[in-house]
Amino acid sequence: MRPVRRSRNSGFSYIEILVGIALLAIVAGGIAQGLALASDRIGDSRVDTVASKLAAAQADEAHRMPYGEIGTPGGNPPGTLPATRTETVRSIDYEVAVDVDYVDDPALGQPRTFVNYKRVRVTVTPQTDGAKPVTESTLIAPPAISAISGKSAAVVTVVDAFTDEPLPNAPVTIDMSTSAPRTDTTDATGKVVFAGLEPSAIDPADPKHEYRLTATPDGYLTTPADGPDNKRQHLTAGQTWETTIQVFRPSRIVVNLLDGNTGDPVVERANVTVSTPAPDIRTEQQIGTSGTTIFDTIAGQPIQPSTSDFDVRATAECYREAAASGPVPGPGYPTNTTATFDLTMEPIAGGTLVATVVDQDDQPIPNAQVQVSGGAQGIAPRIRQVDPATGSVRYCIEPSGATPYVVSATAPGHGDGSLLAVVQEGQQTPLRIQLIRGATGDIELVAPGPNQLVRLRALVGTYDANQLTSSTSRARFRNLAPGDYVAYIATGFSDGAPVWSPGKVVRSKAGQNRVYRVR
Repeated sequence: MRPVRRSRNSGFSYIEILVGIALLAIVAGGIAQGLALASDRIGDSRVDTVASKLAAAQADEAHRMPYGEIGTPGGNPPGTLPATRTETVRSIDYEVAVDVDYVDDPALGQPRTFVNYKRVRVTVTPQTDGAKPVTESTLIAPPAISAISGKSAAVVTVVDAFTDEPLPNAPVTIDMSTSAPRTDTTDATGKVVFAGLEPSAIDPADPKHEYRLTATPDGYLTTPADGPDNKRQHLTAGQTWETTIQVFRPSRIVVNLLDGNTGDPVVERANVTVSTPAPDIRTEQQIGTSGTTIFDTIAGQPIQPSTSDFDVRATAECYREAAASGPVPGPGYPTNTTATFDLTMEPIAGGTLVATVVDQDDQPIPNAQVQVSGGAQGIAPRIRQVDPATGSVRYCIEPSGATPYVVSATAPGHGDGSLLAVVQEGQQTPLRIQLIRGATGDIELVAPGPNQLVRLRALVGTYDANQLTSSTSRARFRNLAPGDYVAYIATGFSDGAPVWSPGKVVRSKAGQNRVYRVR
């Protein structure tokens, strides 16, 4: 075995020397790391010390201030202390936040004023990594009883009108009277106290005669009864106004119309109506062809949730009317604010009526309006605007039976048009109604007696209408294009249809009401 070589001068082997050097390096590294850690701790300690001194200095400054100025601008209580500011010490920024509130600590047997002390909390947060905020809190008593005597207070609770649960962190503002406006947020019980208020102005005509309260929690609206216009109060010296503000998350109503045979959306023209519960019933109506209708307001007002039933009704052509009712919104409020109503509509047998409105040049009239009424069912007038591009409008409608539908058309700057239409099941009935341009006039037909059926038919254009004469034996046909017409009177009936007289040619003139006798 080869002997270990040793250093000539030291008597140590080379291996022993190398191991010693390595050990020295490890020790040196540990010392350096320890020194760095100690340096960091010293730095953190200095930052904490500066933060503590800044917090104590701010608290001391509050003690030296006039009592009425201890507060933050617009705060509760108001004052001159900045709510936040930044101080820079040795190139490090420190954020200084000040919060002031009243302390309610009445002596035994004394009236409650909510303003026995002011509590000042100062929080200083170093803007550097790893640093922690430092908080200093102090109580400041009023210098004399006069500083708090004769003050008024408002104790406000904010609750959800639908669940009746208190709402924490809700911003509330009191203003409009003798004290400066204040804004504060409700605590965990939904309550906020505005204490130390100056009494309101005495004169009712003074704009500062009443305080006003406004609650503005995010995502909520105030009920109309508790809105700013209603939440007002005149406060006298020493008076405490205890009140509740009800708020709600506005709801949405979605109505889906489904075909009872196929389950598919109803894409015929549908009229959907939603009504709020009694006693304050409001109604909103929408017309669509998508099968889904969405309501975010009713009669222009946000939808307030209610456990009472809303009423939902829908009519669609070639379907029977459908209805449903229920509370709004569905389960899960306030996270869920939507109520969905699925209305199944049963199809009924019907036909299609397509009316096209044109002028004397056979061009579509884009702003014409069509009205359909009568028929075997005696339907009320259904009025629609034509498609501007084609001048046409489509009705899916029940068969007319023995009594034709009356189809009328009007357009600004044109005389009226009118036709009778027979609609059969499963068939399409096309109508072309021609309106004549120009200023219009009226024709009044005088019959031998009242309740007699008279008829007026245009020789040019599309106008054919009938009326019963009034108690004065007259029937007036209005908004007629200038030109010649034929007037008739029913002389009898055959199988339910009128038998008309031979007819008499009459004339309409613009701006005139012309009277003719018919026999």
